[in-house]
Amino acid sequence: MRFESYVAFRYLRGKRKSRFISLISVISVAGVAIGVMALIVVMSVMTGFDIALRDTIIGNRSHLTVEEFGTTIADPGEVAREIREICPEILAAGPVSQTEAVIRVRHRDQDEFGFAYVVGVDVALEQDITELADNLTSKGGRQFGAGRLPGEKEIVLGYKLAMKLGVRPGDEVQVITPRRKVGPMGAIAGSGIWMTVSGISQAQMADWDALYAFVDIATISMLTGREGVDAVHCRLTDPFIAERVGNRIEKELGLRTTTWYESQADFFSAIWQEKVAMFIILAFIVLVAAFNIMSTLIMVVMEKRHDIGILRTIGVGSRSILLIFILEGLFIGVSGTLFGMIAGTLLAYNLNPVAVFIARLMNIDIFNSQFYYFDRIPVAIVPLDIMWITVSAVILTFVSTLYPAWSASRLDPVEALRYE
Repeated sequence: MRFESYVAFRYLRGKRKSRFISLISVISVAGVAIGVMALIVVMSVMTGFDIALRDTIIGNRSHLTVEEFGTTIADPGEVAREIREICPEILAAGPVSQTEAVIRVRHRDQDEFGFAYVVGVDVALEQDITELADNLTSKGGRQFGAGRLPGEKEIVLGYKLAMKLGVRPGDEVQVITPRRKVGPMGAIAGSGIWMTVSGISQAQMADWDALYAFVDIATISMLTGREGVDAVHCRLTDPFIAERVGNRIEKELGLRTTTWYESQADFFSAIWQEKVAMFIILAFIVLVAAFNIMSTLIMVVMEKRHDIGILRTIGVGSRSILLIFILEGLFIGVSGTLFGMIAGTLLAYNLNPVAVFIARLMNIDIFNSQFYYFDRIPVAIVPLDIMWITVSAVILTFVSTLYPAWSASRLDPVEALRYE
């Protein structure tokens, strides 16, 4: 062991008369460990939520949407054939159209109204493009999915929208769109078609469950009065190659494309900003522990003035004194970081059993699956996140040692031994 490391370790252990400083050192180690553990657990949970929500979005939205510039697609089958010829990565493609509508339900006492985005799809192809069919079942922890995919003049409602309107499969609803209809009294803004609710969809996304309804292509044409469809949407072998595939389609066919990420860019940006903000906030826990390390080293320097003076008189240079106290602080910081990294990783791996135990012990519902749409807390332990947390904690620890170590190295041995 090098001289500086040996002395730093001996100072860290302390003597009987300096047990108070040793206790503060232990508290500093615990502070760093708790901070690192909290960072690892919270970042793992936020990353888990990010991945789970991303998978939900990818499942409910197509990976890639292809549109004509400023007009509808008259022959979606031909467009689907062309894009699949130049892009073998496309597994399935089908037409899609969308319109805004007011949904009206007649009850005995009064009518109920709700706003919805009505999406028209080719039911036969949609099962290979999105998870609409699964949303009508109990798969993936769903509790409200029911019914079947829509036929002509049938509609599937998001479960929150259905609850608001008070309807279930088999009920009749009127879908009113902005389409102008010519009658005996002239043109009337707004056209309504009565439809049967064929199913209730639980997409596990709040906006989709509260605002979206689905019909087949023939029905959406009745609602909009438009020929053709708005777009062709696709499922790819890998959703993360959507941008590359889209660029190829735009270059070779001159069509406009939108990826699943671009359609939800604001949402993913908000999640990223929340994750960064949470990292900064929790990093202050480690920062407080770093200040504890600094105060501990300052007290050690004050206590060891006599020892530092003797070391300087026997030829130990200021650089060695500086290194001694930097190493002492790093012993505390690195120990706390390692303990925190191990404890945080273990807690993250076993977070759901721990949450269940705490919930039973305190008789509270820590994680409401109906509110969060997941049957368990999503956790994703990313080695890169752990590395950044560990490196950040060690850097903060190192910075906290600089001032006490510098003041110790600047100590004049004559002043230190004058009154001895």
